[in-house]
Amino acid sequence: MKRSADHDGVMKTSFYRLLQRKDVALGYIAALGVVLVTAAYPALTRLSVTTTLTPADVLLFRLGVSGLLFVPYLVRHAREIRRSEWLCALPLSVLHGWGMAGCVVYGLQFAPASHAAALGPGAIAAWIALVGFIAYKIEVDSKRLAGIAIIVGGIVLMLMTSYRGHSLASAVMGDAMFLAASALGATYLVYIQQRRLDPVLAAALVCAASALVIVPWHYFFAASAIGSAPIAEIAWQLLFQGVVFGCGVFFAINYAVLAVGSQTVGVLSALVPVIGALCGMWIAGDRLTETEWIAIAAISCGVTVACVPSRRRPFVALSSGARRGAMP
Repeated sequence: MKRSADHDGVMKTSFYRLLQRKDVALGYIAALGVVLVTAAYPALTRLSVTTTLTPADVLLFRLGVSGLLFVPYLVRHAREIRRSEWLCALPLSVLHGWGMAGCVVYGLQFAPASHAAALGPGAIAAWIALVGFIAYKIEVDSKRLAGIAIIVGGIVLMLMTSYRGHSLASAVMGDAMFLAASALGATYLVYIQQRRLDPVLAAALVCAASALVIVPWHYFFAASAIGSAPIAEIAWQLLFQGVVFGCGVFFAINYAVLAVGSQTVGVLSALVPVIGALCGMWIAGDRLTETEWIAIAAISCGVTVACVPSRRRPFVALSSGARRGAMP
């Protein structure tokens, strides 16, 4: 009996270890998927807004579809959502919904996709540190501060190339919009972390509120090219903007954080500026100078330095109970 019990215990332990390894593997797959989609997004969006659709059309597809997909969740949990959470939906939609997305999509009319990948996801770590310090007095350790300094150096170098017209004459305007989008997104992330908002609820409120803003604005005021766009392009953008990027990326990144840790996801995000630059060249036809490549490399290195965990705080995998409690 004792030998049988010991055997059952060993089998259960091996089974749980196998499940944990599977979760970690799937977590890395999810994180890499997020990196690839996030890196390709600027190039695919720029190609669309400069050839077939208008920026307003892209915003409609991204926020209208994702908002519609989150409606069942809001209806199901309506009684559980506090009044204060309903009231913060519109301000949060400015930070991480139509405000942030609008800056990126409209900015892609003026600047290369590679700049969006570098100054958007690449710069957000620096903005998070700045917003956290100003709003909540969150201190930044020396290692992360060094990474942020490298990021800022890359940003300054990128802005200098745009000011001198090395890529496009209007690149400075687009770069400013990308940095504004990154600042809005960083403010949102700091806020929900400090307020301990459920990430699923926050995303649902942001997408639904953004849809309530974008849909009537698009119908009454915005310029649209949907009527003349190919059906295949419309279907593709509906899928990519609304389903894949609007919802899929959100769930994938949350799963990856739970499976492999936020530091690992942060380090992998350093690939976004570089892969985004390559996608910009292959998909949108961007032409980058050596100085721009140096700026992109600096931003990626800075993100890596800022996100690599210190040896004093090794990552500990979450148990299944913690995963359920932590969790879009």
